[in-house]
Amino acid sequence: MGGFWKDDQGDRLAAKSCCKCPKMLAIATASCAFSMMRPALSMEASSPSGQRRGTPLLLGEEDDESPPDESLDEAFEAGRSFGFTVRERFTAPTVDDPGLPYADALVSVSAALGLASLRLSGIYPQCSWLQPTEWVPHVRSLPYVLPALTHGVQLASCWTLGALAASAFERDAFCGSLGEALRRTWRGGAFASGLLLLCTQAHTYYAFDAAGLEPVLGASFEGDVRLINIANDVILDVLAQAFAITGFRIFRWYDATAGRR
Repeated sequence: MGGFWKDDQGDRLAAKSCCKCPKMLAIATASCAFSMMRPALSMEASSPSGQRRGTPLLLGEEDDESPPDESLDEAFEAGRSFGFTVRERFTAPTVDDPGLPYADALVSVSAALGLASLRLSGIYPQCSWLQPTEWVPHVRSLPYVLPALTHGVQLASCWTLGALAASAFERDAFCGSLGEALRRTWRGGAFASGLLLLCTQAHTYYAFDAAGLEPVLGASFEGDVRLINIANDVILDVLAQAFAITGFRIFRWYDATAGRR
């Protein structure tokens, strides 16, 4: 009986070991496959661009071909050509309507005079640029005419440069579509607004330096009041010029295209 029991126990152990063999073989196969996949996963995680790359096939080669980058000389020549184009807008501009720059300037000056009239009527507070001229006779609002005209000429100069930068004096700016007319008008207005801000900052810096003030909010009460007034003046100037120039350009487009409708 003892020998029979030992033989039976040995047969059971052998049967269990045989059953475990397929499981061990499957585990070994999975571990080998995972070890072969680890290099591909490491390449995916270590992408230099910070983006996830596709996992290549185990037996295939990864295609790393990319379009050639633009050379430094080509980029330099492209930028140089664009710079020459922008420079020619100011040095050799295309003005298909010779009277349009003068009409735009008159509209800008009229907008400044309109703001001065509203100020003298008491509709909004005092403008920093609207100060009476001392040597002009004090007859009604006559001392304020020269400062208003001077400010209007300054705004007209900014708009003229902006219109040149946006090619707003070419035929397409008033004979093309309404969208093109507005697009060029607003591009010129954006350039003019930036130029106005730059000139205002320079003038404010020198004016504050002469008065011994710092052009920074919070430095002094007097400086804060002057800075806030200057900011309000710039905002009003931009809005007034935008409405005036846009309205006139829409009228100019309508008048130029009336014969085609």
